[in-house]
Amino acid sequence: MPKLELTLETVTPLFLAGADARGTPELRPPAFRGAMRYWLRAALGGVIGDNNLKALHALESAVMGNTDFGSPIQLQLRGDLKFSDQKILLHKDGTQAGQRKAFSIRQSFKLTMRQLRSNDEAIWQAACSALNLALLFGGVGLRSRRGFGTLRIANSSDATLVKPMPQKVTEWKKYIEDVTTQAITAAQRLAQSNNIKIVGLPSSPTRYPCVSRGSLIRIAETTDQSAIDTITELMRKMPQDQRLGGINPRQASPLWVRPIETEKGYSLLFVVLPSQLKGRTDYTFVRRFLDEKFKGQDVSVKGWNV
Repeated sequence: MPKLELTLETVTPLFLAGADARGTPELRPPAFRGAMRYWLRAALGGVIGDNNLKALHALESAVMGNTDFGSPIQLQLRGDLKFSDQKILLHKDGTQAGQRKAFSIRQSFKLTMRQLRSNDEAIWQAACSALNLALLFGGVGLRSRRGFGTLRIANSSDATLVKPMPQKVTEWKKYIEDVTTQAITAAQRLAQSNNIKIVGLPSSPTRYPCVSRGSLIRIAETTDQSAIDTITELMRKMPQDQRLGGINPRQASPLWVRPIETEKGYSLLFVVLPSQLKGRTDYTFVRRFLDEKFKGQDVSVKGWNV
């Protein structure tokens, strides 16, 4: 039975609500499984293209399950985390800031992933890479696209599958290249094992959020700020524009942001997945926003955006 155990540390407040959205937060696998599904789809789209939705559903279901059959991948979370009231909009004051209970920063817990009822190595590799992408580029829980719910991989039982995260800015580019390359390779193997044609990177914007020739990865210039300070600055600079997501019409932002630890403090890691959503076809606005407000080093990876 393949098994992976990670020690994860909370970098920013973790809003993981249970049945009561404003009640006591709960450390539950569904939030992690949802994040894994998203990033698995993102990687698969860069391999089989964005037009073969039937194949996408089949490959995703093989790893994460669907309404007809369960996933062979099991997640378990262990940890006794403390929580407190936390602001949702860090750049606001008073009632405008909003508050909910969240797991506090600088705490550790264990995530264990196993493969059950199957010895298909392609499924296991795809699951590990999906988890790796979710922890690298995103987060879990409320406002994870804007830096909340960020976790650091402090320790791994198998560094060949999922490596601990670096703490030096000079090591982050190589780390990102390794994780994304491994994810594309895993997606290719999964497609091949299911006799699904590999077509390669689609053009942008795509039919759903996935890697493409327009996908952007950027490491912002380093700062001496805390993780909370970096996302507070982000919120102050973020314009209210439908092209960055909104509620009318309701659509998710194409921009993912998370703090990354460096020897000087924290910086920000940005990822853009351009997709064809209502009123959003020109992504030059998103790039221009980053160029003006968050200069840094762009990362190009074969199979991911080139």
